[in-house]
Amino acid sequence: MERSGQETAETPGSFGGEPSDIALRASRPQSLIITIFGAYSRTIGGWLSASTLLSLMGEVGVEEPAVRSALSRFKRRGVLLAERRGNTAGYALSEDAWRTFDVGDARVLQRRELPPSTEWVLAAFSIPERSRDVRYRLRSRLARVGFAQVAGGLWIAPDALEADVRYIVEVLGIQEHVDIFKAEHIGFGATAHSVREWWDLPAIGHQYSAFVQAYSSVRSRCEGRSMQDSAVAFAEYTRVLTSWRPLPYIDPGLPREFLPTEWPGNEATELFYFLHDRLFPLAQQHVERIAT
Repeated sequence: MERSGQETAETPGSFGGEPSDIALRASRPQSLIITIFGAYSRTIGGWLSASTLLSLMGEVGVEEPAVRSALSRFKRRGVLLAERRGNTAGYALSEDAWRTFDVGDARVLQRRELPPSTEWVLAAFSIPERSRDVRYRLRSRLARVGFAQVAGGLWIAPDALEADVRYIVEVLGIQEHVDIFKAEHIGFGATAHSVREWWDLPAIGHQYSAFVQAYSSVRSRCEGRSMQDSAVAFAEYTRVLTSWRPLPYIDPGLPREFLPTEWPGNEATELFYFLHDRLFPLAQQHVERIAT
């Protein structure tokens, strides 16, 4: 379940267009709305009434004016469509946003196995100056899915991200400007050194550590007793998922040999899937009950 299919400019202190601060990300109206639509709405048709959405956002601590302001931005960008069903006003996922969520599910919700090999996928592009806005959007999207810039119009990622770059190029409609290669690094420096130049592993590790610090207490509350309150499960899981969503994108999924021995991504991943298994079913039930 990736973020919306519309562009979000990268800003200092952000990861994939989302704030790098875990607490800020988990309280940001735009981020929470995307989580609610991406995680819960598709099984019930991709539409939520305005009253349902306001109620759900209230349960995660966001007041009505902030919700309506965020919704207006999403409507302008074509992420959500204002749609009435009978006499009820509501919002539906756009076709592009729905497709993006479907593609993103594999990255966000499926447990990633680190690759045993060191094969890479390269994206080389040359986009005319008259289309520099497209060039910026391509670079931004490549960074958001875990690619790193080697030089100029040459970007690299582990081989497993081939599908991601193909999807980006197809969505932007720039196939004639991009070539994709499979490659291995054969010189001249050590691959491990180059990897540390291409990706900021300490910054990625810090995000994982912050996730663990923020949500270990939720795990403690779940362990030793069965979670019964679906409203509590909804609020907890929605914050957890909102904080987690950018992490599988900023982390390209490097082979283990290039990661620090004590890689915080391992603990963070185990924590997320524990909370997902315990909280998501109840959270989904809660949304379905409120929405009907």
